[in-house]
Amino acid sequence: MTTLIVLLLFVAGTAWVLYKCVREFLTALRSVFFGQRAEGRCVRSYGTEGSDGFTRMHHVYGFTTADGRAVEFEEPTMLMREGKKVTVRYRAKDPERTATVMGLRTISPLLGGLFGILVSGSFFLVSLVVLWIYVTEEWLKH
Repeated sequence: MTTLIVLLLFVAGTAWVLYKCVREFLTALRSVFFGQRAEGRCVRSYGTEGSDGFTRMHHVYGFTTADGRAVEFEEPTMLMREGKKVTVRYRAKDPERTATVMGLRTISPLLGGLFGILVSGSFFLVSLVVLWIYVTEEWLKH
């Protein structure tokens, strides 16, 4: 019974992660294809050291919306220097949450989202298969 509870929790956890990845991907997709376009800049970049000892780079971008509002947001892009001009896509009703950097020299946010869906979806499917095998074996025993 304890194994079943652990497997159910693992399935629920992987389902939650998959849901969050799909939701973030759809937000970025809507911004890219249906959002407004603005010119922005990399305002600052800084590194933080994780518990694993590796340094993670963070990049903060700033742009002005069509209605004149200044917005800053953070997005994980690779090798962006401060002051570099970027193209930002955002949805007008919520630019702080939906802004994303687009351009030839940045990795598309859609690729990162697809990778997250692929990895979390794989873990979800594997956990479902393991749960199914466990349940059918237990059912056959009784």
